Amino acid sequence: MTHIVMPVSPTEKADRLQVSVHIEAEVLSAEAARREANYWLLENVGNLLRTDNPELVLGEQLVWRVDIVLTSPTRGQVGAIGRLELDAITGKVLADETLAEELTPCAHALMAN
Repeated sequence: MTHIVMPVSPTEKADRLQVSVHIEAEVLSAEAARREANYWLLENVGNLLRTDNPELVLGEQLVWRVDIVLTSPTRGQVGAIGRLELDAITGKVLADETLAEELTPCAHALMAN
């Protein structure tokens, strides 16, 4: 299932909010975005990670956001260790080198539990 996530100002005080959205853009499908993200994870972090729960985020840039899930051959799906964003039009991963470095200790900590 695809979700559309819209940020809302925390200062919004009204009980109701009127929303009218019209965006015309050709974007990657959720599955194509997941494939791109899975490839990036394989190349930059490790082979026991996969993505899940793609969300199409509307903002200044159209972005696919996916959960990063740690798996184990013996335990199956272990749990989520982070999130990854991709440009929804180009499929380019929107992460710097530090994300890969941050995910590894998260994965080790989750496996230790």
